Amino acid sequence: MASSSSHARNKKKANQCSDHAEGRHGSLGQGLNESSFQLSRDTSGSLVLSAPTIMKIAKQRLLNHISQKFDPYSIIFNPLTANSGQEMSPELVQDLDLAELLQASAQLVATRTFDRARKLLSLCNQSASATGTPVQKIVYYFTDALQHRIDREMGKMLFTGEEDIEVYSIEIEEFIMDLEPAEFAKRPLYAYRQATKFTGIQAILDCTITAKRVHLIDLAIKSGSHWTTFMQVVAALDKCPLEHLKISAVGRSKRMMEDVGRRLSAFAAETLVNVSFCFKTVVSDLKNLKADSFDVEVDEVVAFYSDTVLWTMLAWPNELESMIEVIRSLNPCIMVVIEAVANTNLPKFIDSFDESLTYFSAVADCFDVYHKGVAISGGVYIQKIIRNMITYHGEETVPRYGNAQVWRDLFSKFHMVETELSHSSLCQASLLFELPKFRGLCTFELDGKWIVISWKGTPIISVSAWKFQ
Repeated sequence: MASSSSHARNKKKANQCSDHAEGRHGSLGQGLNESSFQLSRDTSGSLVLSAPTIMKIAKQRLLNHISQKFDPYSIIFNPLTANSGQEMSPELVQDLDLAELLQASAQLVATRTFDRARKLLSLCNQSASATGTPVQKIVYYFTDALQHRIDREMGKMLFTGEEDIEVYSIEIEEFIMDLEPAEFAKRPLYAYRQATKFTGIQAILDCTITAKRVHLIDLAIKSGSHWTTFMQVVAALDKCPLEHLKISAVGRSKRMMEDVGRRLSAFAAETLVNVSFCFKTVVSDLKNLKADSFDVEVDEVVAFYSDTVLWTMLAWPNELESMIEVIRSLNPCIMVVIEAVANTNLPKFIDSFDESLTYFSAVADCFDVYHKGVAISGGVYIQKIIRNMITYHGEETVPRYGNAQVWRDLFSKFHMVETELSHSSLCQASLLFELPKFRGLCTFELDGKWIVISWKGTPIISVSAWKFQ
């Protein structure tokens, strides 16, 4: 957003709102309260704000603005950061202005004030970028989504079902799996992903440690790197009872899964001495999963691993429940579930928008810490998720994230009980987050028996383990 030029063009109108502007700018200095937002400063004394914090500050000021009976559109006459009394870099000033413009646009979309919303979105497009700051990246994706929402509401874009809505398509699945090895080599930099992997694998190890024949069923195997961790731990045991290890991968890209299978088979041959290894592919979407697809043998101990894939089924509760029945019929000793922590299916559009914005801002901020200036990994994938969540909010068949309560309510129907994660899992996460490159960035806490991991204070992902009664 070329905020200074836009504001200059409206200087005359802005002067007409001088009384309001003075009151608003007075509150801006209080708005950037370091105790309220846990702000930090760099060596020069300038403010350093995470993307979610920028969004929250912008939202607070926008609400202050609206509470004074002003239309969200009028923010273009009153620069957000003017006279704030804070030492801010030009980049931060622009990000704050951009964040408020985006959220003002969303407010206007929520009230169906589409003409004014489009004007603000056009201002957003002047500075939003898929390769800019975390705020610029997220505004880029959400601006696109809001523009699609307007077209949808005005009847310019029809709801055509899965052709437009199905986010987890085979093309996306192949994209994620094809990131191996180059992109997934970077994954260890993401502390929260390391923690989910170690915690989930440890939970499965705890339940299968004495078994001679283990069958691991992965509902979204991605690169399969987590199973190399499993093999390494098993190989390091003084006395390993394991004689046979089978991994079944579920997905729709047989070619990609077979590539993962070849890598895991090669790794197993080098790592697991005197242990036979078998890799199976189950070519199916989750909606049509069948128990007889897995060739589970009587003496196998079965464990399920689900990494950020069940959310794609929340829009189809009947199919999701049928899939859980299939899992239950295989009598697994444990099911590990890793899912995003966000509820993007709230009744009010603006509430869902805010929830989505906070979550994806944290994801963008995390990526930027380790790969500054690079487009978000899988940007097209993220953009499609955001577009569908925002554009089709209110439609039943829209993939959405769920919070802990959503999953607890669902799993309770099948008499699934939360299982306490081991002390060693918690210790590993704690030690990981104390490493210099992660300290102060990632934290975790227990929600019941779940581990909920936050990025700079924003919850983003959870790990839980479940057993069938």
